[in-house]
Amino acid sequence: MNAKDKQAVSGGDPRQAQGSGWLWALLVCFLVIVLDGFNTTSISFVVPKLSHDWGFAPARFTPVFVATNIGAAIGFMISGPLGARFGNRLIGLASVVLFGGSTLATMFAADIAGLSALRLVAAIGLGGALPIAITASAGIIGPKHKVAASLLVTTGMSVGAVIGGVTGGPLMSEFGWQSIFVVGGVLPFGLVPVFFRILPDERHANVSGAAQQTTNPFKVLFKEGLGVYTCLLWAFSFLIFTDVYALLFWLPTLMPAFGFAPDHASVGMAAFSVGGLAGNILMTVAVAMMTIAGTLRLKSALVLGGVLMILSLGVLSQIAVTPGTTLLLIAVIGAGLVNGIMGQTALAVSFYPPEIRATGVGWGHAVGRVGSFVGPAIGGALLSLGWPAREIVLTAVLPAAAAILVLGALALAGRRTARGFGSTAVAER
Repeated sequence: MNAKDKQAVSGGDPRQAQGSGWLWALLVCFLVIVLDGFNTTSISFVVPKLSHDWGFAPARFTPVFVATNIGAAIGFMISGPLGARFGNRLIGLASVVLFGGSTLATMFAADIAGLSALRLVAAIGLGGALPIAITASAGIIGPKHKVAASLLVTTGMSVGAVIGGVTGGPLMSEFGWQSIFVVGGVLPFGLVPVFFRILPDERHANVSGAAQQTTNPFKVLFKEGLGVYTCLLWAFSFLIFTDVYALLFWLPTLMPAFGFAPDHASVGMAAFSVGGLAGNILMTVAVAMMTIAGTLRLKSALVLGGVLMILSLGVLSQIAVTPGTTLLLIAVIGAGLVNGIMGQTALAVSFYPPEIRATGVGWGHAVGRVGSFVGPAIGGALLSLGWPAREIVLTAVLPAAAAILVLGALALAGRRTARGFGSTAVAER
């Protein structure tokens, strides 16, 4: 990257995003989130193996899932404020090093308590890196295409999950479950030098409007008419994350009830992640085209995905189908739910001004993470109570339907805020 490209990336000025520097910076942000997705979902396909090796029922591993999501929520909440105070470069690099080192150390876990503690620490780093990478990517392209850029980079979560689902089984069969954490721990360190180059090194101290009147970035999310939209966005995030992570973490455990051998349980997560990735790509392309045409309808696209996902959940839970059809339905469910995660990120990027964007993205994910450890906890409780797998899957319809209703409320709140707040808030349809 030349000096001009670096200034465009670090300063977030879209008018200066020239040459190949923006493409390189987007790729780096994308790869950081790929590793984030791989590490976040890795525990879900390691648990069936550990359950067998350690002689514990799968439900006993619920604390591991909960610890992962609590750690991520902490990382999301502190990322924006710490980035504003100490600089996104320092906090971004520290986050990558933290999740890489802690993931590598996880290979030495010998019991559920130790595994939970290491996942908690690693997840703080995972949660800290994501908002910074997304915010950096949104500043590269410029206001017109920032939503498409954020969708593209956030697709890395699905790519990482797909890579984990496809490679997890062979790696564990050949080298043991520890190999998953070796790969997930070593690779992030290779990105540290290049991530250093594309991250801003200045502190975001010069802000405008409400941000000038408070030193607490969190409070800015509720200033000047932003509060209603912020609360609705958090509600949507909570509901989507509840469904995504309940299914993502427990799906490998539930797959035998749908006719799959325990050794092939990771294929369910792979189908979920491949569907999410395919949906992400379609969403990104559609948003880019709508942006060019000047008719961005992000919320409408999310509603369509939600309806298709609910229909697929109903069929999967109520009708006995072939294994191939089961995987197809899981893929559609993954597309609808993972697009919801991408969508709530894109809604935050499009709505919040640059100076509080990292905080807005981070807190949206943080509240979502509350749902993402509530979901697996509920799933574990239902498993402990002996609920059939199909009935557990059917319960995912409730949060999904509620999320669609919240999207309608978000559309109304966004338009009202845009009229009263001026150009800082953008109400996407």
